[in-house]
Amino acid sequence: MDGLKVALESRQLVVLTLSTTAVIAAGLAYLKWRRPRTVNRQYVPVGHVSKIYVHPVKSCRGLEVGEAEVTKLGLRLEGVMDRHLLILYKDRFLDGRTEPRVVLISPQCAGDGQVRLEAPGMDPLTLPKPNKQKVYDISMFELDGDGVDCGPEAAAWLEQFLGKPGYRLVMSAPGSKKRHTDQHPKYKDIAKPDDKVGFQHETALMLASEASLSDLNNKLDTPVAMRNFRPNIVVSGCEPFQEDNWQYVRIGEVEIRRMLPCNRCLMTTVDPETGMKNGTQEPLKTLRSYRLTKDEKYKAVFGQSPLFGLTCGVEQEGVIHIGDTVYVCT
Repeated sequence: MDGLKVALESRQLVVLTLSTTAVIAAGLAYLKWRRPRTVNRQYVPVGHVSKIYVHPVKSCRGLEVGEAEVTKLGLRLEGVMDRHLLILYKDRFLDGRTEPRVVLISPQCAGDGQVRLEAPGMDPLTLPKPNKQKVYDISMFELDGDGVDCGPEAAAWLEQFLGKPGYRLVMSAPGSKKRHTDQHPKYKDIAKPDDKVGFQHETALMLASEASLSDLNNKLDTPVAMRNFRPNIVVSGCEPFQEDNWQYVRIGEVEIRRMLPCNRCLMTTVDPETGMKNGTQEPLKTLRSYRLTKDEKYKAVFGQSPLFGLTCGVEQEGVIHIGDTVYVCT
């Protein structure tokens, strides 16, 4: 009888040990799955974060800030998302290429996730909560989403500043249909299913370096500002266009993933301080002289659009600050 009891206890101990081992193994497996970002990636420091820009309204002036949250949908500041507000003209999206003066509109964070519009010669307007009953289908750059109307006050404000009727302001609100990056032909084999955006061009983040801007300005008669390129994150301390080869970027707890080099358009020719287009198409013209893709795979994709900066997706969310060390994996 005592022998049977010992045998049962031994069997229970074995089962308990196996169960505990299985739980530990499952836990380790989960952690390995949950945090694939840093496994077998060798990061090296390349510089520091020198500027952070949040653009509450697409094509309008960006806010230069000391810190910002990095989310899967882009940067967030005081509850305000990067490029989650969009100007429509006669129900079609509008940007600085077709109406350069929008760059003079300076959206501000007004607390509680609200945005205040400011512009030369205009009284500021704090936007009311959007009307979720009035929804616009939005198709931009081959990606479809929707936005909720921000009301008649915002429309009237835009009409007064831009000098003609037909404008609306819409928001990609938390419940709005987001635009899926992996549905774009250019990104279909690169983006992940959870890469989604509001009204950014196609990706959640854009990164550039000060060295690349200096390299370009050394070739220009009239230097341009980083604002011409409208990045979210600017890195100092690296070599010119070194960012072309970065596959992953880590800043504090944040990790972002390279998608493609950022091909540039006429928006770069709009002076962010005057709202006037450059008649000689600079800096685009000079960029074309030495920054066209050499990769045969992408020549059909980028064509004659020169490259400056990187488009990126977000692997790990968190907060970034000016001065943070930037680590990269190539």
